[in-house]
Amino acid sequence: MIVSDLYPGIQRLLMNRPISTAIMAENVRKSILEFQENYKFQGLEVSGPTVAFTPFVSNYSPSFFLNPGDATLELEKVDSFFVYNNPFAPVTTAGQTNPGYNLKYRTIDNMEVLINIPGLPIYWTRHEGQVWIGSMPDQAYNVYMRYQKEHPFPNAGTGNAGTDPILLPSTWQDILEYDGAKRCAQEINLSTKVSELHARLYGDEKFQSTDGVEGQPGLIFQRTSQRYRDQTTSTKRFRPRMGSV
Repeated sequence: MIVSDLYPGIQRLLMNRPISTAIMAENVRKSILEFQENYKFQGLEVSGPTVAFTPFVSNYSPSFFLNPGDATLELEKVDSFFVYNNPFAPVTTAGQTNPGYNLKYRTIDNMEVLINIPGLPIYWTRHEGQVWIGSMPDQAYNVYMRYQKEHPFPNAGTGNAGTDPILLPSTWQDILEYDGAKRCAQEINLSTKVSELHARLYGDEKFQSTDGVEGQPGLIFQRTSQRYRDQTTSTKRFRPRMGSV
């Protein structure tokens, strides 16, 4: 699916009002950037390279942990932040291991002491666009991050914007068409259409005001992530069965 695949659906939702492809492409881009902040998308998940902390340095640019091709993109979500106990080495024989642990997230106010004291890294946080580590690494520990990157749009703002691939599941196509059409409707003063499209996406007024307890849900409410679908296949708890005496 590419950006221009959404154009026919957007135009149908706007009763075939004339909308330039440049405006549609830009509104699709904005819709995707908004959704990616709150939802998990498999196509945006990345495993970063193994890098080494610099001894006695607490703060790093996010790009330090990203793949080279993602260096100009925002780090949207951190799924895993793993530190090796020993220098990393590819496993080539049975019995060889690379033990380590995950850094835990803490807010900057809870890390002020640790980011100023050298030691074993335990926590991480973000502040001023930097990734901060506490304790301040006292050695060049090897580390890697699994993350969700910002959706790339290499042709944004150009005549080829419609050719940019969309890295969201195909089941989100109708959502993107509705949200793209809503943004376009705002620009051509179709206020009634804006309200209609918003309700179709997020549910009716009662659904929104009751946090989903009552009313009619929208399209987004009915979508599940790939992670959630995978989790439904695993056993989360066992109920003990008491036998008769």
